[in-house]
Amino acid sequence: MIGVILAAGVGSRLRPMTNDKPKCLVTTAGKTILQYQLDTYKEAGIKKLIIVVGYEGKAIREYCKHNKDFDITIVENEIYEDSNNMYSLYLAREFVKGKDFILNNADLSVDSSLVSKMIQDKRKDLVAVDAGLFNDESMKVTLNENDKIVDISKKIDKKNAFGCSIDFYKFSAQSSNIFFNEIEKIIENDKNLKDWTEVAMQRLFQLQSLQFEAFDIQDIQWVEIDNYDDLALSDEIFSQKTKKLTDYKHYCFDLDGTVYLGNNQIEGAVEAIENLEKLGKNIFYISNNSSKNKSDYVQRLKKIGLVASEDQIILSTDATIDFLKKMEVKKVFVLGTKSLKKMILDANIDLCSHNPEFVVIGYDTELDYGKLIDACRLINSGIDFVATHCDPVCPSEYGPLPDIGVLTSMIEKTTGKSAYKVFGKPNPEVIESLIAREDLSPDEIVMIGDRLYTDIQMANNAGISSILVLSGDTTRDEIELEPNAATHVLRDITRIK
Repeated sequence: MIGVILAAGVGSRLRPMTNDKPKCLVTTAGKTILQYQLDTYKEAGIKKLIIVVGYEGKAIREYCKHNKDFDITIVENEIYEDSNNMYSLYLAREFVKGKDFILNNADLSVDSSLVSKMIQDKRKDLVAVDAGLFNDESMKVTLNENDKIVDISKKIDKKNAFGCSIDFYKFSAQSSNIFFNEIEKIIENDKNLKDWTEVAMQRLFQLQSLQFEAFDIQDIQWVEIDNYDDLALSDEIFSQKTKKLTDYKHYCFDLDGTVYLGNNQIEGAVEAIENLEKLGKNIFYISNNSSKNKSDYVQRLKKIGLVASEDQIILSTDATIDFLKKMEVKKVFVLGTKSLKKMILDANIDLCSHNPEFVVIGYDTELDYGKLIDACRLINSGIDFVATHCDPVCPSEYGPLPDIGVLTSMIEKTTGKSAYKVFGKPNPEVIESLIAREDLSPDEIVMIGDRLYTDIQMANNAGISSILVLSGDTTRDEIELEPNAATHVLRDITRIK
């Protein structure tokens, strides 16, 4: 048995991710789309693969050149922009015509058991079908009274559709000959290079020259990835192969960009958190935003319908205060809001603008130039400064706004001094202090946030799982640079169910 993968297409609906690589090398749930197909062929014990490439074909060659699991032949479709996948398959005819083979398009993430189950089925000619599923954009199949496929098309209506083809096909040697004869007729005689392989299949199914049956995939998971919505679904499904989104006991939510965006709550976020509470999950809220104190956050959550106690709120300010206490600091100058100053005063640390032991820089939404002058004056005199967190921007309903990272950078450039210490995410102390306080097990905790460089990095630093949501700072394109950073990737927290 030979495996044939058609991978010549451009994948324009996934740009800019496909500006410099083919769609099948886009990652989903930590591995490339192509790797899902390689994994299912490997599990089935197939050793010989034919991959037809076109757009950015060199990248596929590089990806496969050190693969020891298969004997891979790369076939080049040089006119991929002016042809379709039938022509790509036509180019592979010398390797598979008259032979048993499995055919698939390269844009599927699929469970690794698929091909082995198709091969184990004693029927010789099969179309893998998700029975009962109807999708306007997918190829559907119709069966006759003998359970033979008599039509395959996107235009089949719901009444006549048995289910959706998932673009995996099993051909016997005899059917392979018949199929390639039809393809050669279309390509060589009709000079038609722009049809799908399914056009040839449809003709032969309708004539019953090919008598294929439906292989019901049942609970086998798959996603055909054409656009960003498909990719989001694939991320969601395949990131849960080892652990489901609701298998954790303790859920730590970032706030800005995750639960709300500025003054606007993210639609469905409240219901998602309430559902987790109904399941008996413990909820915590972790924010780097040091412009507010815990009481402020309790009230902010109350306004959107969430009941929380101050014990559930963990702020970057907490770690800052813990540090100051350990250092036995008695007085500090605070470049920050009244709420930040109150938390520091409540910790029995005095505020001082003349001879403080440290300058504390927070996210100051009440900033004025006089504060900057005082902070720089003290730092220039040799006083060390600490920052409550590192975020350069704060997400809002108006787009990104300058956060403490911008302020810290300005002070560093002005004074020539770097921060003595920076707290908050991504430092693991934020989670480690929670684990110690609540006696939690790290493998039962998941961090949910919208930033790779704070929320997700902190989770990785602390050795816990993470859910990256795309409702705030991070875009799906950025994940391609760090495909294994997050345990799960979701559009927003409403998908936690």
